[in-house]
Amino acid sequence: MGGSTVTASSDTAAPTGGAGLSPARRVLGARTALLDGAGPSALARLADTRVLVVGAGGLGCPAIALLAGSGLRRLTIVDPDVVDGTNLARQTLFTADDVGQAKAERAAAHAHAVDPELDVHAIVGAFSAALVADADVVVDAADSTELTRRISDACAKAGIPFVWGSALGFDGQVAMFWDARGVDFHDLHPEPLPDEGACALDGVLPALCQVIGSIMAGQVLALAAGIGEPLLGSVRTVDARTWRWIESPVRRGPDSARPLPLGVTLEDATRSDDRSGVDLPRVDVHGLAQAGARPVVLLDVRTDVERELGIIDGALSLAEFEDRFDAGPPGGTRVPDGRPNLGVVVICERGPRAEAWIRAHPGFQAAVLDGGMRAWRMAGLPIVSPPTAR
Repeated sequence: MGGSTVTASSDTAAPTGGAGLSPARRVLGARTALLDGAGPSALARLADTRVLVVGAGGLGCPAIALLAGSGLRRLTIVDPDVVDGTNLARQTLFTADDVGQAKAERAAAHAHAVDPELDVHAIVGAFSAALVADADVVVDAADSTELTRRISDACAKAGIPFVWGSALGFDGQVAMFWDARGVDFHDLHPEPLPDEGACALDGVLPALCQVIGSIMAGQVLALAAGIGEPLLGSVRTVDARTWRWIESPVRRGPDSARPLPLGVTLEDATRSDDRSGVDLPRVDVHGLAQAGARPVVLLDVRTDVERELGIIDGALSLAEFEDRFDAGPPGGTRVPDGRPNLGVVVICERGPRAEAWIRAHPGFQAAVLDGGMRAWRMAGLPIVSPPTAR
């Protein structure tokens, strides 16, 4: 998915070498400099640090709020989504006036208001591996297992660390991964499983998001300025019902497989038609919107609760699709082994569930709607109520 980029910077941005901090930057970091082992040198290191934050949602908001006042050299925020009213309880960078606006842009505006000298970039679009080249550390606040694998691979290729967090229901996790130092996300989750659960279905405790996101920001300071200890080689897990924490070591083992074969890039995998590989055929939201009569069937694999919030006109639910399948695929024929020869565009909220469905149904000529309903809404394309809700 493409996206737009918005930059907010100042003629007095922090110097590349971190030396000669402005009076405003010294005031901004005054309390940080007083910490044991910090001092002016810590502020100078932060002033030379470039941070990429992927996701400006429940985890990204507290992380961005704290990083905005950390005196960084550059802060880049990537998110394809817009602010929704259901976000406001936990995504505390935003207000009711921001509903409908791009999260990345609103988060960047907040960061620039905190520190006008901060070089801030808002990218309204999907994560791209190329963005990692301009960062010293990545904050993965997207809370998507499949996206984290892409971030992990991109950071491993660039030789830089990334901070990871997750929050769903009452359960939170946070860790740092650095392939060059012997541990990355694939060591925690060797198998490339699709995302499970979503805040829209399972809920999430707002305070949990704030806690995990704040720790993620703290990990950037630990890494960039030596303030605290990086959580490298361990995962901290918390149950927000009791606020009890567990530390679990993560080590590279013989079964820590990498999903990308040698010589295969992320871009190659994205274009691949091999359903056993990393990615699958994809349809751009604008291409689907301009398809006219759409000589394909749209299959929405989201839950009924999600579908009630709006669907693409004509998209079938799983139950409707199965009924249609039993009656024979519209406009298609059956192949000798009984599978339908049918063009299908599979839709979920972001893409992982659509990918899982296609891999489980290899008999269909199917493609993923790239970016899912999030990308469709972000593009301002029309949605309608499902038939049962009209």
